[in-house]
Amino acid sequence: MIERIIHALPGGAAEITIEANPGTITDSKLECYRDIGVNRVSVGVQSFYDEDLKNAGRLHSAADVLRDIESLRKHRFENINVDLIAGLVNQRLEVWKQNLGWIERLRPEHVSIYMLDLEERSAWGKSRADTPGEEVFANFYCEAAERLGKAGYIHYEISNWAVPGFECRHNLKYWTAAPYRGFGVSAHSFSQTRRFWNTASLMEYNEMLDSEKLPVSGDEELTREMRLEEAFLLGLRRTCGFDVWHVAQELDFRYPSEWFDRVCELEDDGWIQFDGKFLRLTPAGWLLANSVTEELLWPTLLSTSEATP
Repeated sequence: MIERIIHALPGGAAEITIEANPGTITDSKLECYRDIGVNRVSVGVQSFYDEDLKNAGRLHSAADVLRDIESLRKHRFENINVDLIAGLVNQRLEVWKQNLGWIERLRPEHVSIYMLDLEERSAWGKSRADTPGEEVFANFYCEAAERLGKAGYIHYEISNWAVPGFECRHNLKYWTAAPYRGFGVSAHSFSQTRRFWNTASLMEYNEMLDSEKLPVSGDEELTREMRLEEAFLLGLRRTCGFDVWHVAQELDFRYPSEWFDRVCELEDDGWIQFDGKFLRLTPAGWLLANSVTEELLWPTLLSTSEATP
């Protein structure tokens, strides 16, 4: 099925990524991936420490991870991403440093680091698991940013680092609001002004396809306010920031004077940088990205109806 989808793409694709769970990668799968054009593999490592994996309920071991990455290199995959989760249950800073040490030794071309989100932390909390506090999360993140930077990785998005030239094209499309199409159950698609998604039911999905109908179960038209909000949320995720005037022109929008006052306040507080065109978060702002973005949007932007004259 994957082969049929790839071959159906007009003009092919410069980057084709497969996500793989450690312990499920085999030589035959890798040979198949190479044959159909897959040139990037993302491995859900989470941690190189067995106790972390056990506490998180993962089925694989650190040995599985090392064996899989060795197999990927043996099959000449030269674009590997490793996913890590910071702040797993009972995870210690010294163990987190060891995880970063493995990244330095294995040298994957791309590294994604995600903090254990609030929903997951709440779930662990209900089971009386010991999840790290906000200060520990901040220490984990800052340690990763410093170590990966020294190791030659470019920090190009809040959660993502890459060897120069290996920034993930797929994710960059999301962060720059480029159109995309999703295939499969529950998959989402986006066309800049409209978002639609497929049914979450496998049975309904198959029935609609058998009836020669698109398996779309819902859609929404994005208002100017929704597009403005997403432009800020996505644009500030990139460490290079975004062009505020491009957004204003695209949405036929005028920034009120109060907004610039708020920008100056946040800049003075050390959360953002604004050169008159590009707005970006500072390293301190990365840790509070959602809160800073909200401060930039409310109450002046999303509550105003001013349009460019």
